[in-house]
Amino acid sequence: MKAELIPDLEQQKIILKEINSTLKRQNQEIPNTNAFNAKLIEQKLLSQQTEHKIRQNHTMDGSRRKYIPIFIVAFVGLTLFAAYSYHENQVPTNTIPNQLANYNSNYVIQNLQGDTVNTWLAWHLVTGQTLHVDIINEASLSPDMIFAVKNSILSTETVSLDDSLLHKGLSGTSSVYYKGWAGALGAASTQTTQFYIPEKFDVSDSPKGVGEIIIKLTRNENPDGLSGYTKSTADGHEILKTTITIYSADQLSANQIGSIMRHEFGHAMGLAHSSAPEDLMHATIQTEYPYISGCDIDAVTALYDGKQSSQVVCQK
Repeated sequence: MKAELIPDLEQQKIILKEINSTLKRQNQEIPNTNAFNAKLIEQKLLSQQTEHKIRQNHTMDGSRRKYIPIFIVAFVGLTLFAAYSYHENQVPTNTIPNQLANYNSNYVIQNLQGDTVNTWLAWHLVTGQTLHVDIINEASLSPDMIFAVKNSILSTETVSLDDSLLHKGLSGTSSVYYKGWAGALGAASTQTTQFYIPEKFDVSDSPKGVGEIIIKLTRNENPDGLSGYTKSTADGHEILKTTITIYSADQLSANQIGSIMRHEFGHAMGLAHSSAPEDLMHATIQTEYPYISGCDIDAVTALYDGKQSSQVVCQK
């Protein structure tokens, strides 16, 4: 009986060893499992954080994408505005050339005895006095043509032109020009001069021609081929009355008649011709930009300060 128990005990001992070995392995695996589970939890947390960041970035990217069209529209709008401002201030080369075709001008100043005067002359007005200008529309021009005539006198609008366009300097530098004599003479009046520079004008369509300055718009052709002719009557160095005649006015465009009027009105203010071919006051209007220049303004300032010559000499 005892001999039979020994193999059973041995068998049980072997089983117990196996159980014990299994338990030891399980006990050893528990920390590894915990570490593995902790690792899994850590990775899951990182994954959640990464996903949250991705969602945030996606949301921000979506917001950016939502605002990108707004930024683009704003940028395009600013660019177009800048381009428009530049366009308005620089005046493209084909703005005026309707073509003036080298329109010729002449002027004469006579004293009360009818003799031609070659010395400087200016209006001797009381400070603040208004000159009255009457337009006699013999050519029956349309209202827009009459407006162009008036605008060449009354406008205060300026335009900035690149100096290279008029051979006045390098590209990138610019000068200010005036579209009307009221603006140009206002600029000249900022300087102290011996005589008051006219800057106030009352322009009307009166057919009576009773103003100090008369403008005749006629269909007649000038026998000498002139487009404009200015005649002033003077007493000594003082201009008393001026008559401007524009010939073949019915064949001119608004730009053309406006350009010729700017030139002739310069004579009405006492200016002689310019020495610069590109200047408005040159004897023959050749420039594509027939506006009142800085040297025209300087000539007016010098003239009304007693300079003995009314010729426009452009230094720039």
